[in-house]
Amino acid sequence: MTNRKSIGLLALGLVLIMLLAGCGPKVFNDGTYTGVSTSDDNGYAVAEVTVKDDTIVEVELTEFNSLAQEKDMESHSYQPAREAFKELPGRFTGRQDANIEAYSGATASSNKYMTAVSFALEKARKTPQVTTEYFDGTFMGRSESDDNGYGIAMVTIEQDQIRSVRLMEVTADDKFRDYATYPYTTVLQAKEHLEKAIVEKNSPEVDTYSGATNSSQKWIQAVSNALKAAKLK
Repeated sequence: MTNRKSIGLLALGLVLIMLLAGCGPKVFNDGTYTGVSTSDDNGYAVAEVTVKDDTIVEVELTEFNSLAQEKDMESHSYQPAREAFKELPGRFTGRQDANIEAYSGATASSNKYMTAVSFALEKARKTPQVTTEYFDGTFMGRSESDDNGYGIAMVTIEQDQIRSVRLMEVTADDKFRDYATYPYTTVLQAKEHLEKAIVEKNSPEVDTYSGATNSSQKWIQAVSNALKAAKLK
């Protein structure tokens, strides 16, 4: 009889411990959060992460190429990249972090996905661990398109300071403009001027360059969008 009573008390104690553990302070706010990874010359990734009861319940991934165009991962020519795209959302599900194992043969994409998910989780935190306005790293932004193409900006941020800006243009036939052979020197001057001016002002709110207004406006918009991608809240 004593043994039964002891077992009963032990079971009750375990239940109470489990209940108390479940009543602890929550780490994340429920909801869906978007994280944009840092970028390299091959592009970046975006993760839509849904969190409920401090657990990742769903992840949707998107990857963009060097032209800031969305990749069609269903028909991607590289098989490991296709497989990683399908497999990794499930690896994140049920976790409280983004520390999964990279997919063999698709390490670069895996790392971008993990970074995007970790940034999304940071946005979901009740008490953020990142106290700056922006995440550190290099982020890609693109402008709207017109008949001549669009602008791209690679913006490197450290402790809320813009450390460097690299500006490019994509032509109407989806190719990077070759500045080595580009005849319009005013546009080249505008590119160099804006790259420096934005860093010095730590903001894309700079004047357009005389004689290259269209290119200037695209680049300013691209930098603004890169900063939006890097923004914590």
